[in-house]
Amino acid sequence: MAAQAPTSLEELRHLYIDIREGEHTTRLTDRNLAVLKRMLDEPNETAAKSISEIARENDINISSITRLAQKLGFDGFPGLKELFRSSLRQRKNFYSEQVKKFLQRGPAGHDDKTSLLERVIQDEWSNVMLMADSFDEQRFADIIKLMVKARRVLIVGLRSSYPLAHYLGFYLNMIRDRVTLIGQAGHTLAEDLSVLRPGDVLVAISVTPYTKDTVDACRICKHQAVDIIAITDTLSSPLASDTDHFLITSIEGDYFFSPIAAAVICIETLLSGLVKQLGTKAIQRLNQAETILEQMETEI
Repeated sequence: MAAQAPTSLEELRHLYIDIREGEHTTRLTDRNLAVLKRMLDEPNETAAKSISEIARENDINISSITRLAQKLGFDGFPGLKELFRSSLRQRKNFYSEQVKKFLQRGPAGHDDKTSLLERVIQDEWSNVMLMADSFDEQRFADIIKLMVKARRVLIVGLRSSYPLAHYLGFYLNMIRDRVTLIGQAGHTLAEDLSVLRPGDVLVAISVTPYTKDTVDACRICKHQAVDIIAITDTLSSPLASDTDHFLITSIEGDYFFSPIAAAVICIETLLSGLVKQLGTKAIQRLNQAETILEQMETEI
């Protein structure tokens, strides 16, 4: 039975997850699932490529691509491709469209006497509660264990996610050794990722609109058998699709920026869990840092 055709790339990602997990009536072969995942991982390329190019790169018949599109609810490949093309056009205007949505809500206090500050606080608090509702204690515990036993922890968060990555890296480096924030000036991600080996962990942070370099870093680490921990905004995020170790933080709001209050709380919860698990090792590491900070009179 064919699915109802998704109307957005986000809906297509959700459909992919449901089919993969056996939670949808539509059934796809492992090969078709792999083809669909590659298309979702490379949306810009999918929007530009012909059906023959996609078939050749995936070593399958053109007719198989057509049947895949039909099983997803489209009349054929052109409808599926148009979904990717439409998404690409929308992403090009992401920030200006968000501002338009924000302005369409009307001035704060117009009818409910809510100030702009109160509106932002309400939206951020809603995101915090959404994150709390979906919080998985067992997955969180598994992530803590993974980060504690990791030989080395690399953290990547680019563009708007950089402050979150820096915040996590700064405090994590105070309680355990071999922590590196990658993607900084003077380095390429390729050089930073080249040091990773099995037994290491990459913590990747990205939210809508996702940064391609961060998604690519996750894909490379997966191929190198390096564990990935994703901090992202939805289960259908391209970061979450490459790992079972992920934390979901809501960023809902009609703003041109990504509301990050929930993400900060998520990271603070992660740091608290880590320091609790590390115990005396964390204290010893902190004592070292405090000694050097005092000698250099860093803090006043």
